[in-house]
Amino acid sequence: MKTKQKNPNALGFKSYLGTTLMGLTDGLVNGLMTSFFMIYLTDYAGLGAFGAVVGGTILVLARVFDAVNDPLEGWIMDRAKVGKYGKYKPFIILSIIMQAVGAGCLFFIPPIQNKVMICIWIILFYLVYDMGASFFAPNLIYRSMTLDSNQRGKLMIAPRLVGMMMGMVTAGLIAMVNGVNAMVGNMHNAFGLTVLALLAFATVFSLLGISMVKEKHHAAEDETEESKVKLTDFFLLIKENKALRVRILDTVFSGFIWTFLFSTCLYYIKWGICADLATGAVDDGAYGTYSMIASMLMFVPLLLGTVVAAPLMKKFGSPIRFNRFLLLLQAIPCGVLFVLQIVGVLHSLPMVFLICMAITATAIGAGFMPGTTIDMECMDYEIYIHGKDRSALCNAFTKFVNKAQGALANSVIGFLLIAIGYVVDSTTGDFAGDIAKMPSMLNWFIVIMGLIPCIFGLVAWFIDGKYPITDEVRADMKEKLQ
Repeated sequence: MKTKQKNPNALGFKSYLGTTLMGLTDGLVNGLMTSFFMIYLTDYAGLGAFGAVVGGTILVLARVFDAVNDPLEGWIMDRAKVGKYGKYKPFIILSIIMQAVGAGCLFFIPPIQNKVMICIWIILFYLVYDMGASFFAPNLIYRSMTLDSNQRGKLMIAPRLVGMMMGMVTAGLIAMVNGVNAMVGNMHNAFGLTVLALLAFATVFSLLGISMVKEKHHAAEDETEESKVKLTDFFLLIKENKALRVRILDTVFSGFIWTFLFSTCLYYIKWGICADLATGAVDDGAYGTYSMIASMLMFVPLLLGTVVAAPLMKKFGSPIRFNRFLLLLQAIPCGVLFVLQIVGVLHSLPMVFLICMAITATAIGAGFMPGTTIDMECMDYEIYIHGKDRSALCNAFTKFVNKAQGALANSVIGFLLIAIGYVVDSTTGDFAGDIAKMPSMLNWFIVIMGLIPCIFGLVAWFIDGKYPITDEVRADMKEKLQ
């Protein structure tokens, strides 16, 4: 009797659980840095306007650092030898530890009076976090675990959902901080203790997860210099791969829709919906509730968008056509927010505010699948036109652009807060600056989270029209690669 042979590329439950858990710390830290870094510095670290100056400046300068560091780390990973624990697994472990340490120290700044020492503290641990984030490259792990494309696709689903769940955890951060503050009586300490507890939990399970992962497939190591990936390949990718150029330009603009909207919404909710504009006093209960609802309405639609993306993309016939439709669906609600603020009614329509955010988030969530497919097409296109695999360097591009967008969004807010003389009582959380400037501040928040994302979404839609991989090219590329 003929026995059925086991598929050597099939993955077991342990592999799926491991890749799911290993991203807990990265997901948590990403949510913290995207949504709360600037608001922590300005409102809870006791730094006020100085926190906005330091935070905004660091976020801009860090992107200059990333322009060198990200391709360098991608090159280091590409050139690494396959060791006892694999090729990429040690970098994931390093990333988990560095991100946890960096974020923990950034969100629990000690009460140092010397401003120079405060700057050194923030810069040092921001770099620890930033370098750790660059080493987190799960796609490279997925590729080394199996050669089966269906198995690889399945590997992405659970980590994506867990990443959203960690976003939901951060959605309730203010409410959790308020609960801890009821016990310790200090918002600064409550914020730090809450973040440290969350990071400790995530780090333990992330390390447990990566310990379950086993790398199986690596390309044969060729020691000739011609075959090795070089740092200069980073620039050749931009010069020679038109599909990648279009994708990067699209991402440069479209990525700001999420970062500008999400990094600004908590400020608008706090001061536009939950604060008394006559006194600057904040209703902490309402702020905790609305901030949780807003964040949930960002992440739950992301989940919904991810679920419905596959059948919808099939209807559109190609990832680029589906992506262009979703860009319009992201841009229009942001434009609606801007118009409603300009006519002076948005602050009295919190549900409309939340619905517009939810529509945009759903479109962004649905965009994950066509976006990821386009990313992989760009890697395939590089092999198709040049016969050389530079996937890790392609991943470095993605890392750099994503971090640059998140940092720039926060720094823009920081410089705006500096300009209006933003001052918050770190003990009570109430506005302590010039009350007369609050209406103007709210208008600028909506420019950042409404008008700019609307314009950028339309620009990205136009750029995607130049994408060179047509249906005919895609079919020929697939045939030749097979």
